Amino acid sequence: MGFRNSSACTAFGIVVALIAAPGYAQGLSDLEGMASLTGTCERLVMDGNDFSANCSSTILQSIYSNGRTGFTLTVGEKGTVITFSGIQGAKPDPDSQLQSVDKVILNLGIEGVPPTSAATTGSCAYSNPYNGPMTISCQAVDDKGGAYLLQFRTDGTEPKFTDMGSAAEAQPSSNNQEFTVGAWTGAPLADDPDGGCLMAKDVNQNVTFMVYANGNEAFQLNFYNSKWAFDLDADIDADLLFDGTTFPIAGVEIRNPQVLTLFGGGEEEGFQPLFEASSELVFRMGREQITVDLAGSSAATRALWLCVGS
Repeated sequence: MGFRNSSACTAFGIVVALIAAPGYAQGLSDLEGMASLTGTCERLVMDGNDFSANCSSTILQSIYSNGRTGFTLTVGEKGTVITFSGIQGAKPDPDSQLQSVDKVILNLGIEGVPPTSAATTGSCAYSNPYNGPMTISCQAVDDKGGAYLLQFRTDGTEPKFTDMGSAAEAQPSSNNQEFTVGAWTGAPLADDPDGGCLMAKDVNQNVTFMVYANGNEAFQLNFYNSKWAFDLDADIDADLLFDGTTFPIAGVEIRNPQVLTLFGGGEEEGFQPLFEASSELVFRMGREQITVDLAGSSAATRALWLCVGS
């Protein structure tokens, strides 16, 4: 499925978060590995429009069990996300990898505006990041002749990798659907018609962070704050950051005066990949900021999906 670090047998599956349109989405339960690489975005072109000056210094990739993978970058400071998605291909040599590009996905990060996906023909090529700096290069065209280009030069730092297949096992409880993983605890959500489970972690004496998942592969983030008193029709203007990178929130719902639910889209364009690959989550709303330590989030998410599937 990709490169392995010869000294540590760590799978190379770089990064992370395919931002796919719902009709093309790959089930998150098939996600095998995630990581991230830092460096310089040397060129980024979408349908002939050059975004090179504003693309991020971190590139993300996710790898799924059916061979689909993709490279994702953020553009600017408003949460726009672009993904070059395709299927892993041949390895010309032990330290090189090819990938097709059959779609390029654009998520503007604007509430109410869904991601768009352009069907393309193209390819990506990249090398083993454990050998030092390398270049990720992608080229594709759509059926109207629009050009899509990506060139990212890494700085030689090893990928930050999350292996979804080796997540730590949850601690058993008296109810085999309940679980505890580090500071995270979870259980089935009573009377949920979608068979969902909820896991939670206390942030401080007033705030609890919660993650909900269900059999329809929803993955939603929730915040409870005993000091909140929202009107149910209030407008919420908020930002969400994973390790300092803004993620486009698809919507915010006031569940009750003390609970907010954040929506990141369905399946691939959702929160899960970055949630598991990041060390910290920051939720900003006006002058208020909530910081959540995501230690153990990958193993806890694995247990959450086992709860949903049981």
